[in-house]
Amino acid sequence: MTEETPIKRKGSNRHKLYGMSAELNRKLNSKYPKELEVQCREWIEMMAGENVRWGVEHEHSRPGDAFAEALDNGVILCKIINEVVPKSVPKVHQGEKVNSFQGQENINNFLEACYKPPFNCVPAEMFPTVYLYERQNVAQVLNGIQAFARRANAYDKTVPLFGPKQYMKNPRHHEPWIRSYRGDQ
Repeated sequence: MTEETPIKRKGSNRHKLYGMSAELNRKLNSKYPKELEVQCREWIEMMAGENVRWGVEHEHSRPGDAFAEALDNGVILCKIINEVVPKSVPKVHQGEKVNSFQGQENINNFLEACYKPPFNCVPAEMFPTVYLYERQNVAQVLNGIQAFARRANAYDKTVPLFGPKQYMKNPRHHEPWIRSYRGDQ
């Protein structure tokens, strides 16, 4: 009779936090935007055109682990960005077995495509690869996906909007007589 070994999950080998680290971790987890995650899940499924197999919340899992589990190989993110602008990510590692390096490369390729035109996402709005792959700060991943969705909607209005609209400059040019009336020179 063979004994089955339990499935080892990412992040399960992390050490227990104590003191200030535990307090900061609790504070970060308490601020996790659950309703933003629900909206993001709906938007991702709409953009991907398929039902995504999301992870399952466990008793000891951190907020966002189930969300990040479906995206941690980067395939869905690359599929979405290629849906908006074809060939944004020319090489996507897909298949049954995407190893850890290929998954991180997919996430990095998605982020690089976000930084380039036509999206021009600001790096401060996005997230480092490890935040998604190692599930360190999934709240920032949600904010990054929302920033990408805003930029994608500004580029192509057929892309559904997720979150607030992207700010667009709207300069006003007043007639000279109006400027003199206001005291502008």
